[in-house]
Amino acid sequence: MAWVRRAAGMAAAWLWAGAAWAAPPLTQIHDVLYKADGTPFNGSAVISWRSFTAADASNIPTNQVTVQIVGGLLRVRLVPTTNARETAYYIVRFNAEGRTQFTELWAVPPSATPVRVADIRIPSPPGSNVTPPPSVVQISDVMGLSEALAARPAKSIAFAPGRVAFIDAMGEIAAVSGGPGDCVRANGTAGPCGGAANIGFVDMEAPQGPINGINRVFLLSQAPSPAASLHLYRNGILQKPSVDYVLSGNTVTFLSVSTPQPGDELAASYRTGGQ
Repeated sequence: MAWVRRAAGMAAAWLWAGAAWAAPPLTQIHDVLYKADGTPFNGSAVISWRSFTAADASNIPTNQVTVQIVGGLLRVRLVPTTNARETAYYIVRFNAEGRTQFTELWAVPPSATPVRVADIRIPSPPGSNVTPPPSVVQISDVMGLSEALAARPAKSIAFAPGRVAFIDAMGEIAAVSGGPGDCVRANGTAGPCGGAANIGFVDMEAPQGPINGINRVFLLSQAPSPAASLHLYRNGILQKPSVDYVLSGNTVTFLSVSTPQPGDELAASYRTGGQ
């Protein structure tokens, strides 16, 4: 009889162990998800949770699971949280097109029949009246963002607010250094504006010299600079250098075929003091 009692004790131990190792009861979530334009949602749902103890005393440690959603179909089985021994809920991130589209919270009840997402979605953690802040979106969650950030110029140690900026040889943003009246060049350097402030303009000046059909030499009040800036008119007709006249300093010498005749009017316009 002793061996019968021992056998009965071993059987009871095995039954107790089997009950202890049995998986906790699960609730099936079964739904079809759509985008706002009516097309099925395709992507994945990353479901995460913090450690909690299920109603049957099963220990559920912190973890997460990824569920693929194809053609809008979502199907997953989860341990109920509404009857857990402490506050518990699921954090669900829906991903598509390489980034997190939206995040929501689930409180799953025990149920022998499938439930829909609308039945388990909650606005805030159980016992809290405050909606949690949006989850942090990692740079890697956004398709192409890492590459775009790497391609943009970064500030160099020579960057300074409130100054003209240029891209230096390292591809970084730097500030141009110089005085308030300096000119900035295309290469990012700055300095005096090349004498532009000293450039003068002479408009429709009458060259000095007798117009008698014999004299061919006339003087201007200043030497044109550059020489090519001289526009010399005879009776309103623009004269051509080396064809009608030659210029040397401020002296205009007409060629013989273009010698000004009595009654002709001469006028000259040109620049001075610059290039």
